[in-house]
Amino acid sequence: MMDCMKKERFEDYLKQVEDAVKALESGKLGLEESLESYETGVQMLRKCYEILGKTKQRIDILMKEKNGSFTAEPFTFEKTDEKEQARRTGGKSDSQLF
Repeated sequence: MMDCMKKERFEDYLKQVEDAVKALESGKLGLEESLESYETGVQMLRKCYEILGKTKQRIDILMKEKNGSFTAEPFTFEKTDEKEQARRTGGKSDSQLF
């Protein structure tokens, strides 16, 4: 039996956020309409962040090891920033650069 619920899509929610912003920026809405558009935009933005959070949990980064093989590591901004800095500085820490 087919599920009647439509799968949540980030793009659909983002489009609704963009539509709400355009409506608000147009300056053609009355106070009540502006408030409704704002509330809808905030709700849809929250859905976007929720989907992004779930997606982030599913992402793994493939890291190339010295022997040429690849290993998967969980995605974290901290690890990514540290690894990017190490790549740019040749593996030296900030204190070793100066």
